[in-house]
Amino acid sequence: MIKFALLLLAYLLGSIPFSYLLGRYFRHDDIRKHGSGNLGTTNAFRVFGKLIGVSVLILDVVKSGLLVYLVKHNLIFPNLDLFHPLIYGLASVIGHIFPVWFKFKGGKGVASAFGLLLAYSPITAVALIPMFVSVTFLTRYVSLASTFTTMTAAYLGFFLYLYSDNTEDYNIYFMIVLIIVTILIFVRHASNFKRIRLGTENKISVGKKIVPEK
Repeated sequence: MIKFALLLLAYLLGSIPFSYLLGRYFRHDDIRKHGSGNLGTTNAFRVFGKLIGVSVLILDVVKSGLLVYLVKHNLIFPNLDLFHPLIYGLASVIGHIFPVWFKFKGGKGVASAFGLLLAYSPITAVALIPMFVSVTFLTRYVSLASTFTTMTAAYLGFFLYLYSDNTEDYNIYFMIVLIIVTILIFVRHASNFKRIRLGTENKISVGKKIVPEK
């Protein structure tokens, strides 16, 4: 029963809307009424600025990686038969994307997915950062950088599962969870892809403010 209770806890942790809570507490405003209306990190940066944006990023990363780290390193209920740690991370990502508190309309899961991967395989997560930065710099589309990097993570999961000698970490769970997360993130970015085609997607200027929609 405990492993199922932890699964529910992972979902509820992922469902915590930090962008909404910090915006309400510090700015007395509802993030859903501004920008894209999304509860994710990018909109938090856009609407509330760098300080709240960075805070939301860190908290969204931690909330999805917390149980992954604790279970992977046997720091919680070490003598019990629990689910694979990535299952709890996936539950948190699902909670972030489909939070029960807001009629299952949440963020797009990128920061949460990064937290899952960072807690489970820090080397893999850190290796993806230069790609995200490069695509953002070249295209000025955070949405494109997010989905491209997530897709690369899925390919890495498949490759490491097939060819890595570390079969304990890079197992079938690693591959399948990364593929599922990638599919979820692509689905959540469907509206972004449409705006890119129409030329109305928000761009960023590196080191400057976000370029407003056309």
